[in-house]
Amino acid sequence: MNGFRKLQARLKEEGWYVGWNHYCCQSCAWMDVPDYFDPQYDKDGYLIREDKDGNEIEYKDVDLAKVLFNHSQDCEYDVHEEFMQSGLLEEGEDDFFEELEEAQWAEEDGEEGVMLEVAKKYGVESVLENQPEGLLRDGSWVCYPPEMQQESTFCFNGDKEGVKNLKAIIPIIEECGCSIHWNGKGDMRPSISWELE
Repeated sequence: MNGFRKLQARLKEEGWYVGWNHYCCQSCAWMDVPDYFDPQYDKDGYLIREDKDGNEIEYKDVDLAKVLFNHSQDCEYDVHEEFMQSGLLEEGEDDFFEELEEAQWAEEDGEEGVMLEVAKKYGVESVLENQPEGLLRDGSWVCYPPEMQQESTFCFNGDKEGVKNLKAIIPIIEECGCSIHWNGKGDMRPSISWELE
């Protein structure tokens, strides 16, 4: 277990929600913070309120003053950079990236394989086919899991209570083999690093 997973489990014991790869950007990512710890949903996506015997399930609320999470942009596998460094693109590079961006939006809307079609058109499909194993995929986002990354910047509640809460867990962060780089204020996202084992 790497330091991030250890930190995630340890902070949950302290009532913190610690998430990885919330969707897209900081604004969108806040919508991915769950209302409850360990919620259970039915096949239609509705919260299960009763167990099989009809007893009410009591979920523990997530306290928004005790959350740490990163978003897709914090752990993104930069496929554009991979295409640039591949040396396979010569002519039509601008057209390729324009079409690739349109393909990414199409995949965000649920179409599958559109990016690969564009890559094949330009003869650079090997870049997509040879991505490292274990990457996380959500729509067109391709991201590293914490096991493939050694640090990330995290979002947290930057109000007075959130800052106080984050300061209080710095010893726990360090106890888990992680280090934090942060100015101690609500106007800066903390960067947390860990060693891969």
